[in-house]
Amino acid sequence: MDKKRRAFLKSVGAITPFVLPPFNRLLAMKYFASGETGNHLNFRKQFSAITDRTWIGQDFWAVPMEDWEVRGGQLLFTGQEKKSRLHLLTYTLGKGEGDFAVTCNLGIDSNKVKGAAGVCLAITDGTDAGVRSACYYGYGISVGINTDRQLFLDGVKSALPANFNISNFTLLVTGSAKAGSTMLRLVATDESGVTATAQENIQKNINGLIAIETRVDNKSNQGNAFYCSQLEATGAKLEHTPANSFGPILWTMYSLSRGKVKFAVQMPPLGRNDSQLVSLQLKKNGGWSKVADQSIDPVSFTCHFTLDNWQGNADMPFRVVYQNEGLTHLHDGVIRKEPASGQLKFGGLTCQQWGGYPYRPVMENLEKHNPDILFFSGDQIYEENGGYPIKRQPEDKAILSYLGKWYMFGWVFGNIMRDRPTICTPDDHDVFQGNLWGEGGQGIAFDEWEKVKDAHGGLVQTPAMVNLVNKTQCGHLPKPWLQQPLASGITNWFTHLVYGKVSFAIVSDRMFKSGPEMIRKGTGRIDHIKEPLSPGELEKEGLTFMGNPQMQFLNEWIEDWQGADMKVLLSQTLFSNVGTHHGPDKMFLYGDMDSGGWPKHQRDEVIRTIRKACAFHINGDQHVPFIVQYSVDGARDGGWTFCTPAISTGYPRWGQPDLEKIPFTMRPSHGLPNTGLYKDVFGNDNYVYAVGNPTDDFMKEPDRYLRAQQKSSGIGIVTFNSLNQTIKMEAFRFLADKNKPTSNDQFPGWPHTIAVSDNDGRKAMNYLPQLNINKPNQLVKIIDDDSGELVSILRIKDRKHTPKVFKKGKYTIVVGERDNAKTISGIMAGNAQTPIQVVV
Repeated sequence: MDKKRRAFLKSVGAITPFVLPPFNRLLAMKYFASGETGNHLNFRKQFSAITDRTWIGQDFWAVPMEDWEVRGGQLLFTGQEKKSRLHLLTYTLGKGEGDFAVTCNLGIDSNKVKGAAGVCLAITDGTDAGVRSACYYGYGISVGINTDRQLFLDGVKSALPANFNISNFTLLVTGSAKAGSTMLRLVATDESGVTATAQENIQKNINGLIAIETRVDNKSNQGNAFYCSQLEATGAKLEHTPANSFGPILWTMYSLSRGKVKFAVQMPPLGRNDSQLVSLQLKKNGGWSKVADQSIDPVSFTCHFTLDNWQGNADMPFRVVYQNEGLTHLHDGVIRKEPASGQLKFGGLTCQQWGGYPYRPVMENLEKHNPDILFFSGDQIYEENGGYPIKRQPEDKAILSYLGKWYMFGWVFGNIMRDRPTICTPDDHDVFQGNLWGEGGQGIAFDEWEKVKDAHGGLVQTPAMVNLVNKTQCGHLPKPWLQQPLASGITNWFTHLVYGKVSFAIVSDRMFKSGPEMIRKGTGRIDHIKEPLSPGELEKEGLTFMGNPQMQFLNEWIEDWQGADMKVLLSQTLFSNVGTHHGPDKMFLYGDMDSGGWPKHQRDEVIRTIRKACAFHINGDQHVPFIVQYSVDGARDGGWTFCTPAISTGYPRWGQPDLEKIPFTMRPSHGLPNTGLYKDVFGNDNYVYAVGNPTDDFMKEPDRYLRAQQKSSGIGIVTFNSLNQTIKMEAFRFLADKNKPTSNDQFPGWPHTIAVSDNDGRKAMNYLPQLNINKPNQLVKIIDDDSGELVSILRIKDRKHTPKVFKKGKYTIVVGERDNAKTISGIMAGNAQTPIQVVV
C-alpha cells in the first residue's frame, strides 16, 4: 500500500486524491471518447471537485443519506447498513439495445470492515417504474470486490489474484444488450495494474439506475473504510434524464393568511464552502423582481421569507434562486389566488409509512382533485422509512438521520406544494417516538426511556433536535400564538391561519399531554388497555390534554372571526377511542391511551370549547378513516370530526366493535356495520358514522401498492362551502383515480355532508327572540348574563336567525364585528317573543 493510501486510512482529514489507474487503452478508446459522439452519452464525476459536504449533488441520491459524504476530495461511506447505495439519478441505462460501460475507482480497508464495494447496475422496482421507487425499493445487478478477496458479478464469484490490492482498485463493467439478453464483462484493476475478470450473460435486456454500492457484514464498519474517487458511464444505452435530479433547491412550502405569505425553502446538507444565500423572486410585468436574500440555516438547511400586505386576488409566479459553484439553480411555483367563490377544497393527508412509497397513485389522484390547500397532519416520517433505522445519537447524526427521511416526503409532495398553501404539523414519529406524551416539552434521558420506551411521558430526543423538526415542518406557518419556548427550550408552533374564508386553529395534541405512567403502573405497553376498567379509573387531578397555553389560544380563537365564515380545528389525532383491534395479529384492545379519547375530563373541555363556534375537526394518525360525532354531556352533543386515511398505512388498526359484540345504538340509516353510538373505555360516547377498515389478509399481497389499498391507505378531501354553510367529506382509497371513477373509489359511508351548525350538537332548551338583521353574513355572539360565559358564536348567512340556548335566563346578543357590532343585553329566553330588529 502506498504512503498516500495509508494517510487516507489513518486520517480522513488528510486525504490526497488518487489518480484513476489507466484503463486498457482499447476499452478507453471504445467507451470513453471525450464528448458526446453519435448516440453515445458520457457522464463523469470526480468527487475531488466537490466541496466537503453530506449532500453529494443533484445528480445523486444516497440511501441512507447521512452515511455518505464527500470529504477531502473523496466520497466516503461511514455507515453500518447491510447494503447502501449512492444512486446516479440523471444518467440511466435505457430500455433500448446498445453498449455501455461503467467504471468506478474504489477502495476498501479490510482492517476496518468486513464487506464489499462496487457498482449496482439496472436498478428497478417491480411495483413502480419511477426513480424514487428505484432508489428505495429497487433491485439490480451487483458487481464488485469483497473482503473475502473475491470478484463478483451478479451470481458469479471468483478469487482475486493473491497480490491484488483492494485498498485502491478500479472496476470497469461493460455491457452489450441485444436480442433480449445482455452480455456483461467485469474487469478489476488495482493500482499496480494487477487485474481480475468475470463475465455473465443476463437473459434479458437490462435497464435502470446505476449506483455505487457498499455492503457491510455484521455492522463491522469502523468508519471511513470505503472510499471512491470517481464514477464514469458512457455508451449508446445510456440515457440522460435531467428531470430525475433532486436539488439543490429541494422544495418549498408556503402559507397565506390575512395578507401575509410565509415561505420555507428546504435545501440539502450543504458544505461550509458552498454558497449560503438563497433569493426569492416574483414575476411582475413580465420580468423577475428580487424580493429578498436569505441565509441558509446551518442546522435545518432551510431559509424563510415573509411577504406582507399580500392581496391574494391573483396568481403570482415565484421562483427561488440559488447560485453555487458557477451554476444558477431555479425552483419555480405559484402563490395561488385565494379562493373567493365560497368554496374551499382541502386535502387532508397523514401517516407516510414507506411501505407504499413513493405513493404514486395517491400523488396523481391528489393532483387531479387539485385541492386549494393541503394539510399534512403528522408522521411525515417513520423510523423505518427508507428501509434503514433512525440514528438517535449523537445529536448531529440524529439530525441528519431525520433530514434524510424528511427529504423522502418532500421528494414526493414537493411538486404539489409549490403552487398552493400547505399546513404541515409534526406528530410522534416525526420526533422519533412511536407514541408521544409530551408533558409540556419535558425531556427524558435515553436510559430511562429505554426501560418502557414510549409509555414514558416526555421527549427523548434533545430540544435542538425537536426544534429542528418544528422548524422544517412548521417554519412557514403563521407565527406561533405562544412566542416564547417551553421551559425545556422546545419551540411552539400552534397557531391560527385564515384562508378561503375558513379559520383554522392548528394545534398539537401531543406536546402537552400527560403520559400513561401518571395513572397506570407496570411494564411494557401500559398504554394498551387489555382488560375492562371501572368508571373513573383513568382519571386523576392534574392530568393535561391540550395544556393551558393551547386552551387559552382556543378560547381566543373561537371569538376571532376576522375574514372567516367557518371554524376548523386541525390536530394530529381524533378525540375518541374508536379503534378496536391493533397490530399484525389483530389484537383486541379495550382502549388505547395513545388516542385522543383520554384524559376524558380535559378532552371534554376542548370539545365544549370548540362547539361554541360550531368548529369542525380534521385529524389523522389512526391509520383507519373515521367520521365521528363527539359526545360530552349527552349523546351526540358535540361536533363532527374526520380522521383522514393514512397515505400509506404501516401499523394496522381496525374499528370493528361489532366483532366483539360491543353494544351500540343509533346506527345510521345506511346500516353499515361497526357504525352507531358506542361507549369507549374512557367513558366517551362516540357516534361512528363511517369507518374504512383494512382487510385481514393484506400481508398475502406482494404488490405494495395493492397492499396499501388493502390496508385502508388513501387521502381525504373536504369541501367547505361558506355560501350554504356545508362541509362535504370524501375519503379516497389508495388506488382511486378521479379520471376513472368506480363505485369502490371511496370507503363505505363516504361522501358525507353536514351543515356547519351540526358541529354544535346540543339540543336547545329554549330560544331567544328571532333576529331580523339588515345585512347578511353577520357574526352572532350569545353570552350568558349570569355566568358571563360565551354560549355560542357563529357566522349567520341569512338575515334572520333564532339563537338557541340551553337553559333559562337572561342573555346578551352581539351582532356584527368590531366597530359595527351591536350589543343587546338582558334578553330573556322564552317562547313567542317579539323579533328584534338589528341594524349593523
